[in-house]
Amino acid sequence: MQNKKGIIKFLLFGAVGAIIVYFISKSFNFNEFLVKVKNANLGFIIASLLVGVLAVFVRALRWQLMLKPLGYKTKISNAYHSTMSGYLVNLGIPRSGEIYRCAVFSKSDQVPLNTLVGTVFSERIIDLLMLAIVIFLSVIVQFDKLYSYIDEVLLSKLNGPILITLGLVMLVGIIGLFVFIKKFSKSQNKIIVFINGFINGIKSVFTLEQPILFLFYTASIWVCYLFMTYFAIMAFDFSAVLGIGGALSTLVFSTLGVIVPAPAGIATISSIQIGLTQIYGFTEINASTLGVVMFFSNILMIILSGSISFIIMAIKTKV
Repeated sequence: MQNKKGIIKFLLFGAVGAIIVYFISKSFNFNEFLVKVKNANLGFIIASLLVGVLAVFVRALRWQLMLKPLGYKTKISNAYHSTMSGYLVNLGIPRSGEIYRCAVFSKSDQVPLNTLVGTVFSERIIDLLMLAIVIFLSVIVQFDKLYSYIDEVLLSKLNGPILITLGLVMLVGIIGLFVFIKKFSKSQNKIIVFINGFINGIKSVFTLEQPILFLFYTASIWVCYLFMTYFAIMAFDFSAVLGIGGALSTLVFSTLGVIVPAPAGIATISSIQIGLTQIYGFTEINASTLGVVMFFSNILMIILSGSISFIIMAIKTKV
């Protein structure tokens, strides 16, 4: 049954990816793309890749910090390699890398799996909050360009009935979660243990011994993402004019693309293309070129670094 669910999930993600690739390639001029890539500044692309690796390392430092108040002493090398290899696994099935990195880190450093899953869940909540902050900052920095667009495609659609519906859906989901926990906690000891560990992982954010350092790591991760984007846009003459403000907006476009459940986050190409053409007036080929280069350079970084980390953790845990 579990295998069937995995196959269905893989096919659905694959279908989404195929549709995205179809629409991207439909009007894509490969010859023009090659000309633009040949004229790109390779030094900026390499800098973007290196900053990407640094972002993963800082994320590992933050993960280690979250586990410390729970009484677990972990190795930063294992936290980094688990996180990086998780990104590699994500290239196959989106989101599966999160479970993988928890599983392999649990084996290498003897931390309960449920606790690790709880900390990862906390990380995702924090990432969503940071995304909201980044969107807010991008609107402030590029107010004249972004506000009208966001108002047109999002805010104007959020009328009373829609807001009420969203509120009811969230309320039903929360009630359902509590009912599920109450129902099974009475008879399923394993579920009780798992839920307690999960809650402990979430509570790790509120029991931090070094909250300032935690905030510093969190901000540093997103600063790395910003400079990954900035170095990528500086690699091309047509996008260098965006500057740091445009890089902030492009980071928002790419992050929103990652949220789409498509293989390897390929939706970032179309989200960057749409944002740059509709808001900044880029031609389709220029917007597509930047999106494709950002996507595949990130994939290259994950394949190279992730493969090394995957092998290292496989040897350590004898997977």
